[in-house]
Amino acid sequence: MRILAAAVQMPSVLGSPATNLERADAFLRTAAEQGAELIVLPELFCCGYGFGTDYGRLAGTADDDVVGYLTERARKWKAGIAAGVAMWHSGEVYNAICFALPDGSVHYYSKRKLVFWEPFVFRHGKREAIVETPWGRVGLAICADMIYSSTWRGYRNRIDLAVVSSAWPEFACSRRGRPNWLLGRLGPLCQELPRRISADLDVPVIFSNQCGLTRTRVPLMNAWFEDRFAGSSAVVDLQAGTDARAGLDEALVLGEICVRKSAKTMSLRAIETCPSTSVLGRTA
Repeated sequence: MRILAAAVQMPSVLGSPATNLERADAFLRTAAEQGAELIVLPELFCCGYGFGTDYGRLAGTADDDVVGYLTERARKWKAGIAAGVAMWHSGEVYNAICFALPDGSVHYYSKRKLVFWEPFVFRHGKREAIVETPWGRVGLAICADMIYSSTWRGYRNRIDLAVVSSAWPEFACSRRGRPNWLLGRLGPLCQELPRRISADLDVPVIFSNQCGLTRTRVPLMNAWFEDRFAGSSAVVDLQAGTDARAGLDEALVLGEICVRKSAKTMSLRAIETCPSTSVLGRTA
Protein backbone atom coordinates (compact mmCIF):
# COMPACT_ATOMS: atom_id res chain seq x y z
CA MET A 1 0.00 0.00 0.00
CA ARG A 2 1.49 3.35 -1.05
CA ILE A 3 0.51 6.46 0.90
CA LEU A 4 1.78 10.01 1.27
CA ALA A 5 3.11 10.70 4.77
CA ALA A 6 4.00 14.05 6.35
CA ALA A 7 6.29 15.14 9.18
CA VAL A 8 5.64 18.63 10.53
CA GLN A 9 8.70 20.54 11.71
CA MET A 10 7.69 23.62 13.68
CA PRO A 11 8.76 25.72 16.65
CA SER A 12 6.52 25.75 19.70
CA VAL A 13 6.25 28.72 22.05
CA LEU A 14 6.68 27.49 25.61
CA GLY A 15 3.43 27.87 27.55
CA SER A 16 1.35 29.24 24.62
CA PRO A 17 -1.03 26.48 23.43
CA ALA A 18 -3.24 28.79 21.34
CA THR A 19 -0.28 30.12 19.35
CA ASN A 20 1.13 26.66 18.80
CA LEU A 21 -2.19 25.14 17.79
CA GLU A 22 -2.72 27.91 15.23
CA ARG A 23 0.73 27.28 13.73
CA ALA A 24 0.16 23.53 13.64
CA ASP A 25 -3.23 23.96 11.99
CA ALA A 26 -1.64 25.69 9.00
CA PHE A 27 0.78 22.79 8.52
CA LEU A 28 -1.94 20.18 8.94
CA ARG A 29 -4.16 21.90 6.37
CA THR A 30 -1.34 22.09 3.85
CA ALA A 31 -0.45 18.43 4.37
CA ALA A 32 -4.08 17.37 3.97
CA GLU A 33 -4.53 19.49 0.85
CA GLN A 34 -1.51 17.79 -0.69
CA GLY A 35 -2.98 14.37 0.00
CA ALA A 36 -1.13 13.23 3.11
CA GLU A 37 -2.90 10.33 4.83
CA LEU A 38 -0.67 10.18 7.89
CA ILE A 39 0.64 13.36 9.55
CA VAL A 40 2.95 13.61 12.56
CA LEU A 41 3.48 16.64 14.84
CA PRO A 42 6.45 17.11 17.22
CA GLU A 43 6.74 16.18 20.88
CA LEU A 44 4.78 18.53 23.17
CA PHE A 45 3.87 20.58 20.10
CA CYS A 46 1.01 22.36 21.83
CA CYS A 47 2.57 23.51 25.12
CA GLY A 48 6.23 23.67 24.13
CA TYR A 49 9.24 21.83 25.50
CA GLY A 50 11.38 23.05 28.40
CA PHE A 51 11.81 22.69 32.14
CA GLY A 52 10.46 25.60 34.15
CA THR A 53 6.96 25.79 32.69
CA ASP A 54 3.83 24.59 34.50
CA TYR A 55 2.96 21.35 32.70
CA GLY A 56 0.43 20.56 35.40
CA ARG A 57 -1.55 23.58 34.21
CA LEU A 58 -0.95 22.98 30.50
CA ALA A 59 -1.57 19.23 30.41
CA GLY A 60 -4.88 18.10 28.96
CA THR A 61 -7.21 15.13 29.27
CA ALA A 62 -8.82 12.72 26.83
CA ASP A 63 -11.82 15.05 26.40
CA ASP A 64 -10.05 18.42 26.16
CA ASP A 65 -10.05 20.90 23.27
CA VAL A 66 -6.74 19.77 21.75
CA VAL A 67 -7.82 16.13 21.54
CA GLY A 68 -11.17 17.28 20.15
CA TYR A 69 -9.41 19.39 17.55
CA LEU A 70 -7.17 16.51 16.42
CA THR A 71 -10.12 14.12 16.31
CA GLU A 72 -12.24 16.50 14.25
CA ARG A 73 -9.43 17.16 11.76
CA ALA A 74 -8.64 13.46 11.39
CA ARG A 75 -12.29 12.73 10.57
CA LYS A 76 -12.61 15.68 8.21
CA TRP A 77 -9.45 14.98 6.25
CA LYS A 78 -9.63 11.18 6.53
CA ALA A 79 -6.09 11.17 7.86
CA GLY A 80 -4.26 9.82 10.85
CA ILE A 81 -2.76 12.59 13.01
CA ALA A 82 -0.15 11.79 15.67
CA ALA A 83 0.78 14.68 17.97
CA GLY A 84 2.94 15.09 21.06
CA VAL A 85 0.94 16.33 24.06
CA ALA A 86 1.14 16.59 27.85
CA MET A 87 -1.68 14.51 29.35
CA TRP A 88 -3.19 14.01 32.79
CA HIS A 89 -4.07 10.48 33.80
CA SER A 90 -4.80 9.11 37.29
CA GLY A 91 -3.36 12.20 38.93
CA GLU A 92 -0.07 12.10 36.98
CA VAL A 93 1.22 14.06 33.98
CA TYR A 94 2.59 12.12 31.01
CA ASN A 95 4.61 13.12 27.97
CA ALA A 96 2.42 11.39 25.41
CA ILE A 97 1.40 10.96 21.79
CA CYS A 98 -2.25 11.45 20.95
CA PHE A 99 -3.01 9.51 17.75
CA ALA A 100 -6.37 10.37 16.15
CA LEU A 101 -7.74 8.20 13.34
CA PRO A 102 -10.37 8.90 10.65
CA ASP A 103 -12.93 6.64 12.36
CA GLY A 104 -12.96 8.94 15.39
CA SER A 105 -10.90 6.69 17.66
CA VAL A 106 -8.04 8.18 19.68
CA HIS A 107 -5.03 6.27 21.00
CA TYR A 108 -2.21 7.20 23.34
CA TYR A 109 1.39 6.33 24.03
CA SER A 110 3.42 7.53 27.03
CA LYS A 111 7.15 8.23 26.70
CA ARG A 112 9.19 5.53 28.44
CA LYS A 113 12.73 6.92 28.28
CA LEU A 114 12.52 10.22 30.13
CA VAL A 115 15.80 12.17 30.02
CA PHE A 116 17.44 15.27 31.50
CA TRP A 117 14.77 17.32 33.34
CA GLU A 118 11.77 15.23 32.20
CA PRO A 119 11.60 12.85 35.23
CA PHE A 120 11.09 15.94 37.42
CA VAL A 121 7.84 16.65 35.56
CA PHE A 122 6.46 13.53 33.87
CA ARG A 123 5.62 9.97 34.89
CA HIS A 124 7.40 7.18 32.99
CA GLY A 125 5.41 5.16 30.48
CA LYS A 126 5.86 1.42 30.85
CA ARG A 127 5.09 -0.31 27.57
CA GLU A 128 4.93 -0.03 23.83
CA ALA A 129 1.81 1.00 21.92
CA ILE A 130 0.81 -0.67 18.67
CA VAL A 131 -2.17 0.90 16.93
CA GLU A 132 -4.25 -0.88 14.31
CA THR A 133 -4.92 1.61 11.48
CA PRO A 134 -6.16 1.56 7.89
CA TRP A 135 -2.47 1.58 6.88
CA GLY A 136 -1.36 -1.32 9.04
CA ARG A 137 -0.02 -1.56 12.57
CA VAL A 138 1.77 1.59 13.74
CA GLY A 139 4.34 1.59 16.54
CA LEU A 140 4.72 4.84 18.51
CA ALA A 141 7.80 6.37 20.15
CA ILE A 142 8.86 9.76 21.51
CA CYS A 143 12.29 11.36 21.07
CA ALA A 144 14.84 9.63 23.35
CA ASP A 145 12.83 6.39 23.11
CA MET A 146 14.35 5.83 19.70
CA ILE A 147 17.93 5.63 21.04
CA TYR A 148 17.27 2.43 22.97
CA SER A 149 17.26 -1.04 21.43
CA SER A 150 14.70 -2.10 24.05
CA THR A 151 12.17 0.27 22.47
CA TRP A 152 12.40 -1.39 19.08
CA ARG A 153 12.77 -4.92 20.43
CA GLY A 154 9.14 -4.71 21.51
CA TYR A 155 8.09 -3.64 18.00
CA ARG A 156 10.20 -5.99 15.90
CA ASN A 157 8.06 -8.07 13.51
CA ARG A 158 4.95 -6.56 15.09
CA ILE A 159 4.54 -3.27 13.21
CA ASP A 160 4.28 -2.10 9.61
CA LEU A 161 5.20 1.54 10.26
CA ALA A 162 7.00 3.54 12.99
CA VAL A 163 6.04 7.06 14.12
CA VAL A 164 8.38 9.19 16.27
CA SER A 165 7.37 12.55 17.74
CA SER A 166 10.33 14.53 19.04
CA ALA A 167 11.79 17.69 20.60
CA TRP A 168 15.42 16.69 20.00
CA PRO A 169 17.95 19.43 20.81
CA GLU A 170 21.02 20.07 18.70
CA PHE A 171 23.15 20.46 21.85
CA ALA A 172 24.86 23.48 20.32
CA CYS A 173 25.18 27.10 21.37
CA SER A 174 22.06 28.88 20.12
CA ARG A 175 24.09 31.93 19.11
CA ARG A 176 27.30 30.46 17.69
CA GLY A 177 26.20 26.98 16.69
CA ARG A 178 29.17 25.35 18.42
CA PRO A 179 28.50 21.84 19.75
CA ASN A 180 28.18 21.45 23.50
CA TRP A 181 31.45 20.16 24.98
CA LEU A 182 29.72 17.17 26.61
CA LEU A 183 26.56 16.45 24.58
CA GLY A 184 27.48 17.80 21.16
CA ARG A 185 27.61 14.36 19.58
CA LEU A 186 24.00 13.60 20.45
CA GLY A 187 22.44 16.30 18.26
CA PRO A 188 23.39 14.78 14.88
CA LEU A 189 22.09 11.36 15.97
CA CYS A 190 18.53 12.34 15.10
CA GLN A 191 19.63 12.65 11.46
CA GLU A 192 20.74 9.02 11.39
CA LEU A 193 18.35 7.15 13.66
CA PRO A 194 15.21 7.20 11.45
CA ARG A 195 17.22 5.66 8.62
CA ARG A 196 18.79 3.08 10.93
CA ILE A 197 15.41 2.12 12.39
CA SER A 198 13.89 1.78 8.92
CA ALA A 199 16.76 -0.47 7.85
CA ASP A 200 16.72 -2.54 11.03
CA LEU A 201 12.97 -3.12 11.28
CA ASP A 202 12.31 -3.00 7.52
CA VAL A 203 9.45 -0.51 7.97
CA PRO A 204 8.89 3.13 6.99
CA VAL A 205 9.63 5.72 9.68
CA ILE A 206 8.04 9.16 10.13
CA PHE A 207 10.09 11.40 12.41
CA SER A 208 8.75 14.85 13.41
CA ASN A 209 10.98 17.21 15.39
CA GLN A 210 10.71 20.72 16.75
CA CYS A 211 12.91 23.51 15.42
CA GLY A 212 14.01 26.95 16.59
CA LEU A 213 15.67 28.16 19.78
CA THR A 214 15.09 26.62 23.19
CA ARG A 215 15.99 27.84 26.66
CA THR A 216 15.42 25.67 29.68
CA ARG A 217 16.19 25.90 33.39
CA VAL A 218 18.52 23.25 34.78
CA PRO A 219 16.83 21.36 37.67
CA LEU A 220 18.33 21.87 41.15
CA MET A 221 20.55 24.66 39.83
CA ASN A 222 20.00 28.36 39.33
CA ALA A 223 21.13 28.13 35.71
CA TRP A 224 19.69 28.20 32.23
CA PHE A 225 20.73 26.14 29.22
CA GLU A 226 20.38 27.77 25.81
CA ASP A 227 20.19 25.53 22.76
CA ARG A 228 18.31 25.04 19.53
CA PHE A 229 16.32 22.07 18.29
CA ALA A 230 18.00 19.86 15.74
CA GLY A 231 15.19 19.80 13.16
CA SER A 232 16.00 17.07 10.60
CA SER A 233 12.40 15.78 10.50
CA ALA A 234 12.18 12.93 8.02
CA VAL A 235 9.99 10.50 6.12
CA VAL A 236 12.12 7.42 5.45
CA ASP A 237 11.31 4.19 3.63
CA LEU A 238 14.49 2.57 2.38
CA GLN A 239 12.74 -0.15 0.39
CA ALA A 240 10.68 2.46 -1.46
CA GLY A 241 13.73 4.69 -1.96
CA THR A 242 12.23 7.53 0.10
CA ASP A 243 14.48 9.64 2.31
CA ALA A 244 12.87 13.09 2.56
CA ARG A 245 14.15 15.34 5.33
CA ALA A 246 14.24 18.90 6.59
CA GLY A 247 17.08 21.13 7.74
CA LEU A 248 16.99 23.36 10.80
CA ASP A 249 14.07 25.62 9.82
CA GLU A 250 10.29 25.24 9.75
CA ALA A 251 9.24 22.71 7.14
CA LEU A 252 6.62 20.26 6.02
CA VAL A 253 8.33 17.04 4.96
CA LEU A 254 6.30 14.94 2.53
CA GLY A 255 7.28 11.50 1.31
CA GLU A 256 5.66 8.51 -0.32
CA ILE A 257 5.99 5.32 1.68
CA CYS A 258 5.04 1.75 0.93
CA VAL A 259 3.43 0.03 3.90
CA ARG A 260 4.03 -3.69 3.60
CA LYS A 261 1.67 -5.75 5.74
CA SER A 262 3.83 -8.83 6.15
CA ALA A 263 2.28 -12.24 6.69
CA LYS A 264 4.37 -12.63 9.83
CA THR A 265 3.07 -9.38 11.28
CA MET A 266 -0.56 -10.01 10.41
CA SER A 267 -0.55 -13.52 11.88
CA LEU A 268 0.45 -12.40 15.38
CA ARG A 269 -2.84 -12.75 17.21
CA ALA A 270 -1.38 -12.07 20.64
CA ILE A 271 -0.43 -8.47 19.83
CA GLU A 272 -1.87 -5.95 22.27
CA THR A 273 -3.07 -2.98 20.28
CA CYS A 274 -4.52 0.34 21.44
CA PRO A 275 -8.29 0.01 21.27
CA SER A 276 -9.58 3.16 22.95
CA THR A 277 -8.95 6.45 24.69
CA SER A 278 -8.49 4.54 27.93
CA VAL A 279 -5.20 3.13 26.64
CA LEU A 280 -3.16 5.85 28.37
CA GLY A 281 -3.71 4.05 31.62
CA ARG A 282 -2.56 0.77 30.12
CA THR A 283 0.53 2.08 28.38
CA ALA A 284 1.56 4.43 31.16
